[in-house]
Order: sequence, then structure tokens, then C-alpha cells
Amino acid sequence: MARQRNKGPRKIVRYRRPLNIGVVFFGFIAVYLVVCVYMFFTSSHISGYEVLAGSLTSDDHYTGIALREERVFTAEKAGYINYYAREGEKVSPSSTVYTVDENGEMAELLQESAEGFHLNEADYELLHSQASAYAAGMNDMEFSRIYDFKYTINASVLDMINQNMAEQLDSAMAEGSGTFSRFSAGGSGIVEYYTDGFEEASLEGLSQEWFDKENYERRNLRTEGLVSSGDPVYKLITDETWRVIFPLDEGMEAYLRDKIEKNVRVKEDGQTIQLTTYIEIQFEKDQERVWPAVTLEYKDGQAYGVLEFVNAMVRYAGDRFLDFEIIREELKGLKIPVSTVTTKDFFVIPSAYLTKSGESSGVMKQVYDENGQSSVVFVDMTIYYQDEESFYVDPLEENFATSEIKLETGNTLVAQESTETYQVSERKELQGVYNINKGYTVFRRIEILQENEEYCIVKEGTSYGLAVYDHIVLNADAVEEAQVIY
Repeated sequence: MARQRNKGPRKIVRYRRPLNIGVVFFGFIAVYLVVCVYMFFTSSHISGYEVLAGSLTSDDHYTGIALREERVFTAEKAGYINYYAREGEKVSPSSTVYTVDENGEMAELLQESAEGFHLNEADYELLHSQASAYAAGMNDMEFSRIYDFKYTINASVLDMINQNMAEQLDSAMAEGSGTFSRFSAGGSGIVEYYTDGFEEASLEGLSQEWFDKENYERRNLRTEGLVSSGDPVYKLITDETWRVIFPLDEGMEAYLRDKIEKNVRVKEDGQTIQLTTYIEIQFEKDQERVWPAVTLEYKDGQAYGVLEFVNAMVRYAGDRFLDFEIIREELKGLKIPVSTVTTKDFFVIPSAYLTKSGESSGVMKQVYDENGQSSVVFVDMTIYYQDEESFYVDPLEENFATSEIKLETGNTLVAQESTETYQVSERKELQGVYNINKGYTVFRRIEILQENEEYCIVKEGTSYGLAVYDHIVLNADAVEEAQVIY
């Protein structure tokens, strides 16, 4: 008998895939990586720095304005002018400085002399040194210096030609019809052939605008072939003493003020005497080192340094702006980045309340029991800094056994050898860094000896301070006291 086929509906069961452990595992890893990347870009990164011994190279470069005793002389007649004294040369009242040819006859004679004139070896060396000096200080941002160089070379060549003409002056004046005149120096001094408006400048008129080079105008007088009566033709520097004035930043102002204050002496009768303070500087023009006297001048809230010189004036007579470096005494100590430095508040306690107990230092604190009875107990404290009048302790220092704050505002201290008391209240900041030798941040006090924009030199061997090869937090602003680093 044939089997009867069941033609009713069939139930279809969907196949379920087994859970893929690998996909779940890598999913967790992906989420973990995303969280790590997010935390990396949103959290502060703490880096360490190893303390090393070193010194600091100061970038104490300044530009000053030279002030001298200068007197400008004007032409007595109109006509063609020729000069016979070298710029920077010392002249006397009998020295011929220039001549004026009213009708131009002498100009033809000079032209003829110039055509047959030849430079000697000394002349070539002078022109070569001037060209080398210009090339060494050439700056694409100061295009006007090209014209200054042109005027300097032209003036030097004209100077050489005119010196060659000196022997012909007497005969030309004898044969002339009174239209040719020779003029001697108006006194003794160093002759210069430029004006710039600073000839009568003094400290009384000191202004920040003086140091704006963009508005500085310098007129070369030897480029004027034809002059009118009353035109400036030369000037004399009549005194060997001169000054250089320059604006100070806060760091240099503090440095110079400290040196000046240290030169105050007190006599037995109580009279104070301010001794002259000298500093060493190096001019960038010729790398010459000199020791001028220095004083401070204040005008409109700006501090200025005033350097006083008694020699070397002729060397820089042709310069109004002088670049120089102040040579500081090289200080050695521990060299750390400025970013590692922070500050911390401390209790300031009079030295009379510092107590010794065996090898420990601390204070005698007045405490009260449940019945209100007072007693005095010794509390050992870490002394971060101490001077003749007071010592500094950490307001957050805890008792290791009980985790209680050792000293709080309002606590009463008792002097060890008297009944005098002191209520804790005064606070002051100390500079320091965060030491991480033990894996967490610990404040260490520092004494900065010298600093610039990137590094500072701190004193080595200070109490509760730093030592060579200590590790400190590079970015002190990103951490707190007792923060675990690793």
C-alpha cells in the first residue's frame, strides 16, 4: 500500500549563527582605542625634566643713542664748497676745513686735478675696509643704508682728491679775484660732516620717540656741491666725554639697580656715599670691550640706562645709534626651564618660635582637651626656608599617622624659652618646582640667580631644594601638590 503524502504546511526554522567571540573581542579593543585616543587629546600631558648643572647665556643686546657736545657751523658765503679735513679727524682753529668758490673757477681746477689723480695703496685699503664693513652689516630690511654707503664712498674719494689739492690752495687764492675763500675750524675738536637733529639733545628732553629708527633722518653734508649762506657745512665734537642712553627691560633694570644699590657706602657719621658703578659692554661695530659708568634715568614711566664714557669718543663719532651687549658675570648653578617654576603659599612664623627636639625641628603648639584644659605639644615641621627673622612651613603638611593637618590658621604657638605666644596667620609665596623622584609631586623651593625667556639658573645646595639629576615636572601649571605621576 502506497504511503500517503502529507500535503499540509511545513514549519521553517531560521538558522541561528553561533556568537562570534572574535568579533566581540575586537569590538572591545576598538572601543578601548577610541577612549585612549580621546583621553590623550583631551588630558594634560605631564613631562619630566632632569636637573643638570650649567650656566646661562644672556641675550643682553641693546641699541642706544649717543649724545655728545656737538656744535654745527654754517657757511659764511654762498658758492661751490670743497672740504679739506677728513671726517673723524681732530682739527685746531688753524686747520682748513673747507673752501667756497663763489663763481666756480676752482671747480674747473678740481676737475682737471681729479682726471690726473691716482689712488695709492692706503686709499685702496680705506675704500676696501668701508665696503667690507657695509657688506658685513648689510640688511635687506634697511634699504636706506645703501645710500649711506654711497655717500660714504663718494665723500672718501672727494676727501682724497681735496687732500691732493691742498698745495694748490695758496696759489689759487693769490691769483683769484676775491671770489675764493678758505675757512678754518671754529675751534678744536673732531670734525664730522652730518647732521640729524640730535646735536643739542640732552637728558632733559629724553623721549621714547628718540629710538624710532623709521623716523630718524640723517643728512650727509658733503654731498652738497653748492651751498647758500647759512647752510650747515660741518660740525665739531668738542668734548671727549659722551653718553649712550638706551631703554631698559624689567630684567636689566633690576640687574643694574641692584649693582648701583650695592655701591652705596655709609660713613661713621651716618652720611651715605654713592660710589660710581661700572659695567662691561661690547660694541657690535668692532667688538671692542669697554667699562663705562652706569646710572638709571626714569622718564614717563620708562627706565633708561645711561652709560658715561671718558674716552673712545672718536671711534664712534660718526654713529648716532650704537648696538652693544652688556656682559654680565657668568653665574653657574642648576639650569632648569622657566616652565618648571611655580609658587606655593607658606605660613611665615617668627624665628623665636622655632623649636628643636633631638634632630627634629618644629613648633610648640597650644592644644586643648575635652575639658578645655590647655597644654603645649611639640609638632615637628618641615622647614622650607629660614632667614634671620622668620621661617616658612607648609600649611598642608599632614601627620603621617593620623592624616591630620599639623598647623592651621588661628593655632597658637608658644616660644620655647618664654611665655610669649603667636597666632598663626601670615602667609607668603615661595618659588619652587615639583620634584617627582618618588613618583608623585613634592614641592621644592628654589632661589633663582639669573633667568632669560627659556631657562633660569638656580642656586645649588639650598635647604629643601634641588640637586643635580633630580627629576622635576616640566609643565608645573599642569599638576598639583602630592599628585601621582606614575
